[in-house]
Amino acid sequence: MKIKRHILSKKDRKALAKELESKYPRLVKFIRKGEKVEKASVETGTVIIVDKTPCIAIERSGRIYPLLFILLKPEYQDILPKVVVDMGAVPHIANGADVMAPGITEVRGDFSKEDIVVVVDERHGKPIAVCSAMYSSDEIRNMRRGKVLKNLHYVGDDLWNLFKSFA
Repeated sequence: MKIKRHILSKKDRKALAKELESKYPRLVKFIRKGEKVEKASVETGTVIIVDKTPCIAIERSGRIYPLLFILLKPEYQDILPKVVVDMGAVPHIANGADVMAPGITEVRGDFSKEDIVVVVDERHGKPIAVCSAMYSSDEIRNMRRGKVLKNLHYVGDDLWNLFKSFA
């Protein structure tokens, strides 16, 4: 995967901040106080890099979500609802598998279908994937089988490997 990068102008930074304001207000603050904000074009869309931290993915479809690099920072670990999975599910999710109901031990926070959530392991509480919910949090809490989260970005995927030298 190739990267084309350029620094965002003040006008482009304001437009980005406005676009993110309703969904991720804490990330907007991070972008506004960043000294260097870059836009990197990749095959799947765009990645926003703030002071060498890849923080936001914007897919060609328009879907926007935080990347694991920012979610690993302690001050940003609570910007998304969390789904905790057992350690048996971790290797599968870290290989790109969608999250299945039997692997979930806890759902923290409330969310709707198609909202973005972060998946964390039960032992360390570390983010391992960013997913799109296939059902609401209430529905997932009551499910015992089937796929419940669509894996969008995980430790070891193309975006992770491409940008891990930045973070």
